Amino acid sequence: MTKQFINYHSLNLPNKPYQVKALKLAQSALKNQKDIRLLDLGCADGSFLDYAAKKLQAIPFGLDINYQNPTITRFDLNSNQKLPHPDNHFDLIFALEIIEHLHDTDHFLQESYRLLKSHGFLVLSTPNLASLKNRFRLVFNRYPQYLEYSTQGAGHIHLYTLPVLKSQILNTKFKIINLVSPNFPCPGITKNHFPPLIRHLAMFLGNIFPSLGSHLILVAQK
Repeated sequence: MTKQFINYHSLNLPNKPYQVKALKLAQSALKNQKDIRLLDLGCADGSFLDYAAKKLQAIPFGLDINYQNPTITRFDLNSNQKLPHPDNHFDLIFALEIIEHLHDTDHFLQESYRLLKSHGFLVLSTPNLASLKNRFRLVFNRYPQYLEYSTQGAGHIHLYTLPVLKSQILNTKFKIINLVSPNFPCPGITKNHFPPLIRHLAMFLGNIFPSLGSHLILVAQK
């Protein structure tokens, strides 16, 4: 497990702890490898992709259904089509907060595996159905956070627990390198109204107790 404090202020990201920790985990996995090809699946407008590419000295590529520019290809990840890139093409793939929106998650992971070079890395994040907060919500007969019963919400189709995510990743032939949570237990812990010590402690404890955190972040290697 990674057991380092994270200087989220220096990363200058918009209060999204899963992005902060995902980037740090990617940096640790790549070990200063240069000129890597980076693909961000479900990259939205590419803000995180551009930032991560600069930090990692990477060549950026992105896929998203709603955006297109020289870096981003418009593509529907729910189409169950092959992703529009050749085999063994990328050193690193980010799939942050996307798998819970997809119908065929097996296809998505298989395609991610296909696109990665040998020993390439997948960094994936998703909400944690079994977070400490959700366990308390169920005790008091409240609906779990991030789980949706209507199509009017954010479009979450699947939610994962830590054992289920590990099982599916291993079934796709990936090797699991790390599995943490961005924080424990508060999803908004990086916001400035929390004292710095509390923010650091919450993000550190996310490495120690990932099964109880608000989200899961997994690093897997082909």
